[in-house]
Amino acid sequence: MSVWRLKKTLSRKTHFRPTEKEDVQYAWAAYKSGMLESMGPPFDGEDMAPETFQAEFEAQLDVVYHAAWTLFAETGNGYLPSGLVLGFWSHPDPNYGRFMNIGDMIWFPWASDRNKIEMAVRFFNDIRKEVPMVEYAKMDDKRFFETIAKHGIMRRVGTMHNIYDGAPAAVFETRAA
Repeated sequence: MSVWRLKKTLSRKTHFRPTEKEDVQYAWAAYKSGMLESMGPPFDGEDMAPETFQAEFEAQLDVVYHAAWTLFAETGNGYLPSGLVLGFWSHPDPNYGRFMNIGDMIWFPWASDRNKIEMAVRFFNDIRKEVPMVEYAKMDDKRFFETIAKHGIMRRVGTMHNIYDGAPAAVFETRAA
């Protein structure tokens, strides 16, 4: 059994910031690699022109999601944007104890498994100080989020049985900071 230490994982060079217009070029690379399928149509194919993609992607961020962050990590090609986190509020009224649902975590083709863990740990460790987060992870992604939870910043809180076309999803939430 491996031991995960928050301090050690956070010692690697990673950071995140709100997504900016210049990040669309990296999302394009993810799209061309088939990594945006979870966003649904029209991102589940690979036949959009770059200009169409940019307009569709920006519209999706404006209409569907309430927040988007670009994750950066040290890769074999230097310090690059290597992922996106897209979220939406659980309730439109902040007086109802709302939290943010993670709508999608998208990894760019050059992000290694190590980069993904380090960026996710950095993101969830820092963002939990601002807003509670909830992730509904497909069972194929459960192990990834269990690894994040081993850092003490997230916990599994149950299973949803009808969220992904009747397939179960493991539910994780960030711990209070």
